[in-house]
Amino acid sequence: MARDIMLFFLAGITVVAGAQLPLPDPKSTIVPRMEAKVMIDGVLDEQPWQKAARLTPFVSNETLAPARVSTEVRLWYDRMAIYLGWICEDGDIQATLTGRDQRFWEEEVAEFFVTPAGLDRYFELQWNPLGGTFDAIIRNEVDSDGRSQRRAGDWSYTAATMTYAVRVDGSVQDSSDRDMRWTVEVRVPFVDLNVRTPGRGEVWRGNFYRFNRDRGAEPEQLSWSPTIWPGFHQPIRFGYLRFSGD
Repeated sequence: MARDIMLFFLAGITVVAGAQLPLPDPKSTIVPRMEAKVMIDGVLDEQPWQKAARLTPFVSNETLAPARVSTEVRLWYDRMAIYLGWICEDGDIQATLTGRDQRFWEEEVAEFFVTPAGLDRYFELQWNPLGGTFDAIIRNEVDSDGRSQRRAGDWSYTAATMTYAVRVDGSVQDSSDRDMRWTVEVRVPFVDLNVRTPGRGEVWRGNFYRFNRDRGAEPEQLSWSPTIWPGFHQPIRFGYLRFSGD
């Protein structure tokens, strides 16, 4: 009973005389604009990555419990594209899939959901430790309180000009040793999202997720802006991405 009460407290949900208090607000970040070139090689060593927005910590998506491992996303943009850098600490890197649009969420994966417009249609992009990628457009129907009711994915969509690279510090699918981390560097041109360069102060909605699976331990579903409601596909709980325009 005490544990259940604590989980309600951590999730920002308190029941008082049959009433439910509001959930905590979704996370928010300012995305800086920098006109600079980087090499998409999986190494976040150029200057823009040092000045990028840093999104951390990632916590359990439904309970807000601390994660076993650290996750950080770095984020910035220029006139042509948005850039993402993932740093995923991982003592036991698990992955076998390499083909495009495979079910990466059944293993270890990093995910970016983003919409420049309404919450009923958004892009879902994923990358795994073996360099596999997934891209789709999701249409989501929500009820009056914002909860997702049903969704459908257009897997025929391809982010045709997106480039990315993955670096692994450790060994994939070998639990006999101790791994360190895997890193993903991504450039998503705005043309792949069918939008122009965001203007100063423009706000998109988006979220960042990670599946962490260590052999012999419970899988972790981690997020930057926790949905608290079941599953990652709760667009009303996406965070706010505010473009600086500088």
